Amino acid sequence: MATYSLANERLRALEDIEREIGAILQNAGTVILELSKEKTNERLLDRQAAAFTASVQHVEAELSAQIRYLTQLPDGIANSNSGKK
Repeated sequence: MATYSLANERLRALEDIEREIGAILQNAGTVILELSKEKTNERLLDRQAAAFTASVQHVEAELSAQIRYLTQLPDGIANSNSGKK
């Protein structure tokens, strides 16, 4: 039962990462839209750039944690699900 709970926790973490990537893309789109204007709002650009950077760093840290976890799994567990559909 604990393994099932851990797997659900890992899936939720990946879903959170996916949502964060969506926010990154949205921030980037806002910056591009703002840069396309003749007169840009510097404060908006600074806020969006800071949010973009923070989100990218968070996603990188979370993905690294996921990868570290997967590399620590015993080979039998990591490979036992690779052929299943």
